[in-house]
Amino acid sequence: MKKVLIGMLLLILSAALNFGVFLLSYKKLAFPYLHEAQRMDNAPFIFSYVLASFLFCSAISIVLTYVLSKKIA
Repeated sequence: MKKVLIGMLLLILSAALNFGVFLLSYKKLAFPYLHEAQRMDNAPFIFSYVLASFLFCSAISIVLTYVLSKKIA
């Protein structure tokens, strides 16, 4: 039961981190008042920023999973 609760906690934490990355990147990079053509011009920058952020969040999730699995075992 303890492993299930910790797994659910990690799932919720990972989802929250990824959702935060999505909101932050949209707010800072998509600039809601830009025209579609301007957004398309910024697309490579937005993609590289968001991809790096998602990879960073994945690394955090993996490290947390590893550390918590060592503590449980």
